[in-house]
Amino acid sequence: MKFIGINGSARKNGKTAQLLSIVMDSIVSAGGEVEVYHLIDHPIRFCMGCYSEDPPSCNPRHCTEGDLADAMRGFHQKLLFSDGVVFATPVYWFGMSALMKAFVERLTSLENAGKLLAGRVAGFVAAGEEEGAMMAISHLMAITSDMGFLFPPMPFTYYIGRGDIRDDPEAVEYAERLGRNMVRLASILQKEEVEWV
Repeated sequence: MKFIGINGSARKNGKTAQLLSIVMDSIVSAGGEVEVYHLIDHPIRFCMGCYSEDPPSCNPRHCTEGDLADAMRGFHQKLLFSDGVVFATPVYWFGMSALMKAFVERLTSLENAGKLLAGRVAGFVAAGEEEGAMMAISHLMAITSDMGFLFPPMPFTYYIGRGDIRDDPEAVEYAERLGRNMVRLASILQKEEVEWV
């Protein structure tokens, strides 16, 4: 089982990345394979809103080829061949980062082409110094739910503060539980031939 971690923070060693790392380590301990990507290393352009054209031209090929080509083409391939994705974002002004928002907006072409990510497992990580973690997570959950992602029990973890994440045993416990539960759900789904409609 393959799981992708997407770090939406500009800091590759910040609290968001640290909490994501705990989730990914838990996935490995439960038998999954992981790859982590820092969006800051893979520049992607903003969504062009092709869904609103008449007729709509929003599809994976149009979104990632020719003049519109960027790192998103590789992300599309990685996600299409994954069993699950962990979306990790810092909390900026009570919501997800601009990096993460641009990333999920660019997944619209996969959703518009027939919910191509339906049936994959999703988990969520948020970290920040102020309130807003649950707003960021809730927004991500709403978007990915409509794309067809499935959530395990307790599908998120978050940290609020300036200290060391390991000093928050609840955040760590939820991160470890998230990793295990993502693998368990993906394992169940692999055994079932389910067509999501």
